Amino acid sequence: MEETEHTNRFEPRILGFCCNWCSYAGADLAGVSRMQYRPNVRIIRVMCSGRVAPSFVIEGFLGGMDGVMVLGCHLGDCHYLTGNYEAIQMIQEARRLVAFVGLDKRRLLLDWVSASEGARFSEVVTGFTEQVRERGPLGQAEGLDRRRLVFRLKVALAVARSEKLRWVAAKQTEFSTDGNRYGEVFTRHELDRMLDGVIVDEFACQAILQVLEEKPASVKEIAAAIELAPPRVLRYVSALRKKGFVRIQGVDGHSPLYALRVQEEAQP
Repeated sequence: MEETEHTNRFEPRILGFCCNWCSYAGADLAGVSRMQYRPNVRIIRVMCSGRVAPSFVIEGFLGGMDGVMVLGCHLGDCHYLTGNYEAIQMIQEARRLVAFVGLDKRRLLLDWVSASEGARFSEVVTGFTEQVRERGPLGQAEGLDRRRLVFRLKVALAVARSEKLRWVAAKQTEFSTDGNRYGEVFTRHELDRMLDGVIVDEFACQAILQVLEEKPASVKEIAAAIELAPPRVLRYVSALRKKGFVRIQGVDGHSPLYALRVQEEAQP
């Protein structure tokens, strides 16, 4: 009975980003020292944990991973001085996107492992594997069917790559120390609200564009597809029209049908 339960239990797929100078060396030490840990992690070596953009995390989930972990040097020991502090900001941003998709934020981990901490690497991997196993397969525990999950992840990926979000995220340190062009210094709470606002707006706009990639649609149809009130959808569609991303293609009854403006049409 115990053997059957063990055989049938869910084995999560986990993607691990390890910095070249510390955590990857720690993983190597764990292997050389024959320390046991769960074999569920596929490791990608990066030069610095601060190099792991939120889009990398979303792509991992889109690729079918049930969990993503980012391991870097301990704070104060970064080979690039401040890379792991940048990683903290990156992963905070990624967690916001993961939550907006509707996934459990515990599927994403940021932790620190030095080159001499092979045992700690083993503990972190084993602990995170069990944590993700408790969550279950990606999307299933969160009540997201495959089609809806993929749609929302694609939207989140577009948001993560958007110029506006990347600009605001990159300005966090500057805004909290030197202030903006008017000398206004922002608190952490104010920066969080700013980021949340950008994500809400960008998520709605990118979701609308995703819907219109399939076929022209009315505001009512778009609202049903992205689960947003029609008045808000109309506001976002109007903004996208002004920016040249969307056009009116025709009318269905009394409702305008909106479509993507093809690249050639958008060019002057």
